[in-house]
Amino acid sequence: MSTFLDYDGHESEQVGFSDSPQYDTLKDSIAEQLFEINGQIGMVKQFIASLSKFNNNGDIKAKYVERIDKKSIDTIHKIRKLIDTINVQVTNMNNIEESALDKARLISREKLNRDIKMSLQAFQNTQLEYTKVMKLINEKAQKQLNQNTAALRQEEEDSGNAKRNHVRTTKDHIFEQQMAGNTNQMVIEMDPINNEEFVYQQNLIRQRDEEIQNIEQGIGELHDIFRDLSTVVQQQGVLVDNIEANIYSTVDNTQKASKELHKAMISQRKQSKWCIYLLAILSIFLFFMFLVVLA
Repeated sequence: MSTFLDYDGHESEQVGFSDSPQYDTLKDSIAEQLFEINGQIGMVKQFIASLSKFNNNGDIKAKYVERIDKKSIDTIHKIRKLIDTINVQVTNMNNIEESALDKARLISREKLNRDIKMSLQAFQNTQLEYTKVMKLINEKAQKQLNQNTAALRQEEEDSGNAKRNHVRTTKDHIFEQQMAGNTNQMVIEMDPINNEEFVYQQNLIRQRDEEIQNIEQGIGELHDIFRDLSTVVQQQGVLVDNIEANIYSTVDNTQKASKELHKAMISQRKQSKWCIYLLAILSIFLFFMFLVVLA
């Protein structure tokens, strides 16, 4: 509990000022997690920059894209867990009565809420940037997959037409069987790879679409937290503005009082000088009167 000296010089308790261990503990924990959140947001932004580079270069099938996308998703989920934790602590911090906090703590609480609000806004923007670039990558991947599938079907149709056109003579038939056997051998060698790649790419595109939808849903949930926090910041802002206004008013009054005190000191000095002058004149006058009496 903080104290101050009263007018009599005795130590007394300061009204409206008290320690709040609960607030200090929550503040330190929130500040630590907020620092972690901001660092993770910066990491996701770096991932987005890399994904955008691959997308612009058209190299969307690179394994790096899949790895970076997975790291981005994992980091976004980690940030969400941190936000869920910090949201509970912020609620507890804001539920502390104003009367239990001094002016410095009220101002620091309002500033901390503003910092959290800015971080939530940055996280929302980062998620929107991620969904935007991943949608572009998915669209290109689906387009390339459709083109490859169409090319494969055309190749199969051309192979079938070639077999039908060469069925004429026995010799040609034997030759066609041989060619058909070679063709079938080629299909057996390539189809499993193409089908496997097709299924893999199709599943990858589907998974990315689901991830994008989950993130967009999370953005909506985060918006509710952001909205509630904005209301708290607005309410606390009015209180802090009043506190700051009172502080500025106190400072202004103190400065005015200091000026008045300075004027009073100057006036007192002038009066003291005149008193000294009068005392000196009176002393000289009494001295001469004493000489006259002696004469």
